[in-house]
Amino acid sequence: MDIKRKCGIAGSSGMVGGSIQRYFEKKDNYQLFLYDKGKGVGSPSILNEADFIYVCVPTPFEDGKCDTSIVEEVIGGLKGEKVVIIKSTIIPGTTERLQKKYPQHKILFSPEFLTEETADQDMEYPDRQIIGYTDKSFDVSGEIKLQLPLAPFVRIMPATEAEMVKYAGNCWFGTKVAFANQIYDLCKKISIDYKMVLEGMAADKRIGRTHLKIMHKGFRGFGGKCLPKDLKALISFAKTNNVFVSILKSVDAYNDVLIEKQGLDPLDTGSRLEFLQDKEERYTSSKEVKHKKK
Repeated sequence: MDIKRKCGIAGSSGMVGGSIQRYFEKKDNYQLFLYDKGKGVGSPSILNEADFIYVCVPTPFEDGKCDTSIVEEVIGGLKGEKVVIIKSTIIPGTTERLQKKYPQHKILFSPEFLTEETADQDMEYPDRQIIGYTDKSFDVSGEIKLQLPLAPFVRIMPATEAEMVKYAGNCWFGTKVAFANQIYDLCKKISIDYKMVLEGMAADKRIGRTHLKIMHKGFRGFGGKCLPKDLKALISFAKTNNVFVSILKSVDAYNDVLIEKQGLDPLDTGSRLEFLQDKEERYTSSKEVKHKKK
């Protein structure tokens, strides 16, 4: 009889935690222990029954920096000795700091590369799998690699480098969106078809097709739960290290103006759009009811 690995998921109701849960549920040799404080799922004591803890909780941009308080609340509540795999996006150096603060655990960072529309597919069939380790957790990094899905690109690297991979990637996506919007405005000004320009650019594999569309979920610019907060957090992090990131600051300022012109909050476009979509659905439903009454 195979011994089941006991895996806990903190933040199991979110996009990332939910995808990890559904992935492991398909595996026979895993027993899951779920906890999501915000959704009233499970409890810290249930989470503590696991040996491996996947941390998938929010890290919002608060008070001018990446707020890791929820991550630290989860790790601080763990008893005994655990293997902790942080999936939440955290500023470079955070895993090492937490490893020193909680030396009884083995802490790793493994960035997620999911999109909201295809999260489960992205989880099961990733393009890359990165495991970031500390000196203390290096000996379990191979085990975590085996727990997660195979990918064409797999790397085990120091945690701080892995943390920067995640931030650099998200900031690049934001930069690409901003660039595309400016090219779109120029195309519109001189009365040429941006779609044709997009097709021509995207045919170059060095450029690619992603993040070049102008309208996304009903608005221009980049929003949602990740790109705006991560860009702002990395700019803040660079400032604390006396590095002037002029390109990123320009992208951030441009996107804020673009989003605000549409009546949205750069850090809350997801919630605002959900409200607008719900309002539109209720309006449509109301019209249908009135039409039936006639």
